[in-house]
Amino acid sequence: MNIDCYLLSVVGTILLGAVLTAIIPEGKTAGIVRSMTKLVCLLVIISPILSYLSSETAVGKEKNFTQSVIQTDESFIQYYSELRVAQAEKAIAEELQGEFSVDCAVRLEWLLKDEQIQITKIYVHTQETCDKEVKSRMCEYLIKNYCSEVLLE
Repeated sequence: MNIDCYLLSVVGTILLGAVLTAIIPEGKTAGIVRSMTKLVCLLVIISPILSYLSSETAVGKEKNFTQSVIQTDESFIQYYSELRVAQAEKAIAEELQGEFSVDCAVRLEWLLKDEQIQITKIYVHTQETCDKEVKSRMCEYLIKNYCSEVLLE
């Protein structure tokens, strides 16, 4: 039940009860009417609890939880994966600069497998000329740490 609707029904019931008790003449029936309006107001106030309990008992001993079907948004997963790969490219380039003091650009080939990014190839384009020893150490370092094929350009 909507909270606005609930509050409106509680206020309306209380006002109706107040008007009803104000216009009933004094006597034996006035006490009964007051008691009945109090009872109705009380029932309206606790009606959300009663409806919750009645829905629980209708299910029986076995609780029936409805499963929400989660649908994946493939375009969002692809977009988010591309962002993560771009961050990884930048991080690997910074890592190579810190480890080997070489300015380079890194490009990754990757696959999305079981909602996980799998790097298949690492392309490294060095900005400056490097000797073969540094390139081979970079290649070994990347293969060891990232377990993928490395191509140095």
